[in-house]
Amino acid sequence: MSENGLLASLNDYLTLFLLLVSLIIFVWLAVKSRSVRSFQFQTSVFIAIMVVGGLVDLLLNKGMIKVSSAFQELGFLIHVGSMIFFSMMIWLRYYNSKKTGKKMIEEIPE
Repeated sequence: MSENGLLASLNDYLTLFLLLVSLIIFVWLAVKSRSVRSFQFQTSVFIAIMVVGGLVDLLLNKGMIKVSSAFQELGFLIHVGSMIFFSMMIWLRYYNSKKTGKKMIEEIPE
């Protein structure tokens, strides 16, 4: 294996490791949050979905997982789904704040 191949392989494994660590962190933050309606929970879920899309994309591009040709863009589709989730989350938070007259910003617990 050439030096460039070794560096590319190490880069792939480092990326995989960092994605897995960030997924664990954001899933833990989502579980730790007190309410599904909290901004922390919603943002953590959004980021976890984005990380899963990155993981799937990396694993598909490196041939670590095999799927049918219909699902070759699965990582991209997961990213699109996370952006739809994020857009809906922000829109619903805005809509609820206008409907109830409450502020969109949550109080910071002490």
